[in-house]
Amino acid sequence: MADQIEQTIRSLRELGRTHGAESEKVVRWVRGESERRCADGDSWYLGDLGVALLAAHRAEPRAWQYLYIFDHLMKLLVEVSGKGDLPQTLRLIAASRAAGHDIDRIAAARLAAHRRRATFADAFIGQGLADDVGDTFRACLVHEIVLREGTARGRSWITEWAATAAMRRHPLGWLPLDLAGFERGWDRGPSVRGTSGTRAGGALSGGFSGTVNGTVGREITLHPRAHRRRFAADLTTPMASIRLSAAVMNWVEDSHGRIEARVFDLGGPVPPPNVPETLATLGLRCIEPGDMPVRLSVSGIAVDEAWWSLFHAALDGGAHGRGRFGAYSRLFAWRSLAALAGAPEDAGALDVVLWAQRCAWYRFDADAPWYSGIICDIGLVAVRPDGRRMAVLAATDSE
Repeated sequence: MADQIEQTIRSLRELGRTHGAESEKVVRWVRGESERRCADGDSWYLGDLGVALLAAHRAEPRAWQYLYIFDHLMKLLVEVSGKGDLPQTLRLIAASRAAGHDIDRIAAARLAAHRRRATFADAFIGQGLADDVGDTFRACLVHEIVLREGTARGRSWITEWAATAAMRRHPLGWLPLDLAGFERGWDRGPSVRGTSGTRAGGALSGGFSGTVNGTVGREITLHPRAHRRRFAADLTTPMASIRLSAAVMNWVEDSHGRIEARVFDLGGPVPPPNVPETLATLGLRCIEPGDMPVRLSVSGIAVDEAWWSLFHAALDGGAHGRGRFGAYSRLFAWRSLAALAGAPEDAGALDVVLWAQRCAWYRFDADAPWYSGIICDIGLVAVRPDGRRMAVLAATDSE
């Protein structure tokens, strides 16, 4: 088997950096042979070839074919092979990590999605394998499992590892090992992706927890150059903006997105029917009219829908990029939710739930020039428990 793998790498190396018909023919053959070996249960072949591909890429980092085939091997091991493939999968995750490639998030997401009945114990307590894959992969796997099963407490090896210092000091260690009420049904929640400007936070049927506050479906028109008196004080700090934007930051980092994240003191409680008019007085760029009037629609929502919109914003990503996968999308959604609700920076998950449940939540939609209206738009408002502080998060992206 070693001779065949050596010959395979030699054939791939001879392709150089070309994308011609001959190179594609060789790559198809390697993929086909890997699929045949996978069907025969020869996961060792896939593991050995994967390690060899990483070594070849290290020597020729600009050659495309090595990582292209490596990714195919990972998919075969995770999605197709039998239960005996887990050690080889972990072996390739560890080898990839040692080679400087970050596949922890995607590997954990794929494993949790396609191996729901697997124990994954080897990732935490396996001889040698557990140390090699690293804490980020394990932390991601824990919360990918939580997302799919609602809890990780039924698996002793997870709860034991989650109590270690390694998990406590990891960013994902902040997350609870059980889904909060507003997180349940995340896979049936709204997606921010769409073919023609789908709005995150669209209408959902059932499944809400808590009370829907405010006015539903109220719409006003903002006219160009109309004078709107401003009574609110802008309390936005750079840190507040960063916290508010956590769930949509990848729209800017990986794509062409824009974000407006702000906090205001309104000077007094705002009645729910007055939320649209209040938004219009805040000087928000995202709803500012251009040369034409802008339609501003505001609807009361439950905290479920707010969280789902934030989670899917991180999970799906913007117009470009592939999102943050489940574990980190969950973390970033919690961070944005906590900031919108006004929870202290050091608040725990249970405290954030209480803060979020006491807020009045709204979504808004505006056909203003700021919004691209092409791929991804989002508009969320949280009126905090005192009724006088309002947090706003708006984001848009384009192709």
